[in-house]
Amino acid sequence: IYLRRPEPRKSHLALAKIHDPVVESFWPTREILLTHWQDGRWPEVVHRVLEFQERYATSATAKIDKYAKLLAEATGKTLQAPPRPPLRLVPPYWAVKGPQDPWWGLSSEAIEIAINEFGPGRIMPIIATTNDTPIDRFADLLGDLHDDCREVFCWRGSWDEANADVTDIDGWAKTITAAQSFGVEVTNLYGGYLSVLLTGVGLHGVNHGVGYSEQRDVRRLGETGAPPTRYYVPALRTFASRANAQPIVDSLPANWACSCEVCERVKEDGIPIIDALSVEDLKRHFLICRARELERVRYSLTDELNELEEISSWMSARQMPGVIPVATGSRLGLWASALRRLVASTA
Repeated sequence: IYLRRPEPRKSHLALAKIHDPVVESFWPTREILLTHWQDGRWPEVVHRVLEFQERYATSATAKIDKYAKLLAEATGKTLQAPPRPPLRLVPPYWAVKGPQDPWWGLSSEAIEIAINEFGPGRIMPIIATTNDTPIDRFADLLGDLHDDCREVFCWRGSWDEANADVTDIDGWAKTITAAQSFGVEVTNLYGGYLSVLLTGVGLHGVNHGVGYSEQRDVRRLGETGAPPTRYYVPALRTFASRANAQPIVDSLPANWACSCEVCERVKEDGIPIIDALSVEDLKRHFLICRARELERVRYSLTDELNELEEISSWMSARQMPGVIPVATGSRLGLWASALRRLVASTA
C-alpha cells in the first residue's frame, strides 16, 4: 500500500520529464527507488539534464518575450539584453550521507559524465548531504570527486547558521582543509554571515541572494524558497522582521546604526526608520551590508572577530528588547572564539 504524496506542481512534472519521461506515471503515488536509476538509464538522464540547461536560453525565448511584454506594460521598461546560455552546467545530484551511500554513486557518475562531455571549466557540481549528516562528511566526499573537478558547491540540508555550534565550524574547517589538499574550491550553496567569516579561513565563497533563503531543506525544496521580508541588522549580523527591527535598532548604540546609503536616506536622529524602507530598499540594504562584510573579512578577519567580541560583551551586559534572540550575543562570541582557534592552529 502506497500513501499518496502531495500533488506535484506542473513545474515539478516538467522537470521530472526532463530527467526521465517514465517517472511522471508513478511519481505522485509512490517513491522512485534507487534501482530505477541503476538499470542503465542514468547516463541518458545526465545527458538530458545537461542538454536542457545548454539550450534553455533558446527554448525559453518565447516565455521571456511574454514576461518582457508584461514588464513593458506595467513599468514602461524594456529588457535590453537577450537571454544568454549558462556559464556553468549543474549535473543532477542527490542528497547523500557519505561516499558509501549508493545514491552518491549516481551523483559522482553524473559529475564524471558532465566533465568528460563539457570539460571541468563548464561544470559546477553540487554536493548535497542529508539533514542528519555531519558537515565534516563533505571532506570525505571531496576525496571521491573526479580528478579534474576543481570547484564545487556544498549544500548541507537545513543547516541553519543561527544555531551553528563549534562542531559545525570544525566540520567546515575540515572540509576546507580537505578541499585545499585536493586543489578544490568550495562554496557554501546556502549560507549567511558565518559562511562570510569562513571565507577568512579558506572557504571560497557563500551563495545567498535576496530572492531565496540562506538555508534549505533537501527534502522539501518547494517549501523552503524565498524568505519573508526582513531587515538585516548589520551590527548583530542577523535578520529581523519589520515589526521587530525598529525596537532592535533603537536599542543599539547610535554609532552601530547602518550607514549604507539606503538607511541614511530614512534616518531620524541618526536611526533608520524601518517602515520607510520599501521591499527593494531592504534588498539593496542587505546586499550592501553583505558586500561590506565580505570586504572586512577579506581585509582583516582578526579585526572582524574583535568587533564580534565587542558586540557579544555589550549584549551580555544589558537587558535587550525581547524581540532580540537571547542567543544572538553568545552566538557571535562563540563564533569569534572558534575562528580565533582555527586561525591560531593554521598560523
